[in-house]
Amino acid sequence: MLETPTTTSDKQRLTETVTQFVIDRVSQKVFRPGDSLPSEADLARQLNVSKPVVREALGRLAALGIVQIQQGKPTTIQGLTVAPLDQFLRLAVRTIDNGLREAIELRRAVETEIAALAAERATPFQIEQVEIALDKMKRNINGSLEQWLQADFAFHVALARCSDNTLFEHFMEALGDTIRFTQRALGLQRDLRDPEATYARHKVIVDALKAKDPAAARAAMITHFAFTDAVVAEIARDHRRLDRF
Repeated sequence: MLETPTTTSDKQRLTETVTQFVIDRVSQKVFRPGDSLPSEADLARQLNVSKPVVREALGRLAALGIVQIQQGKPTTIQGLTVAPLDQFLRLAVRTIDNGLREAIELRRAVETEIAALAAERATPFQIEQVEIALDKMKRNINGSLEQWLQADFAFHVALARCSDNTLFEHFMEALGDTIRFTQRALGLQRDLRDPEATYARHKVIVDALKAKDPAAARAAMITHFAFTDAVVAEIARDHRRLDRF
């Protein structure tokens, strides 16, 4: 039985216990998306804690995207959301030293494996979606940068869907703002970028997908990211290049 908190540390410990209680019930599928939680009073009585402890725990769960709190309505369980991770990555990339370089390295690590799995598992329909994005990139090689960036982003998202790995898909969704950040930062370096070569590297990835060749897809993605290293290094030498971003 949980005791009533008498100190700040006691309250924090009990708040964590209530938080974990809800998380455990969600992971065990006792609470499912859309379900209403018991009232604060009922949870407090069930767990033998005070209502302020329950209220603080629900606030933590809301910040994690696990529950939705609405004034005058029951608190409900939400489906999986990548919002907390998205917010963390969005801030981290822009505030840590070498944020652009480290974001590229993170993408390289994740997307290299995604490419290999995609080549192994992609369905014809999924490959078609990647090709649609690739075709849009081709049409904008010498056209709109915005259209190019949208197509480039769509390419990498569609590739993640080809991996048949839900966690990779969720992680790429969380990386969405980070991916756009890196793509725009590189795309704006007009004197350093070569869109035709970039398109060609993307096409090699698609060719590996269609050939069902994981090793070739992995190698193609590694090569694709390797060509960004020189641009990132130049940006690191001249921080004014990001002033336009």
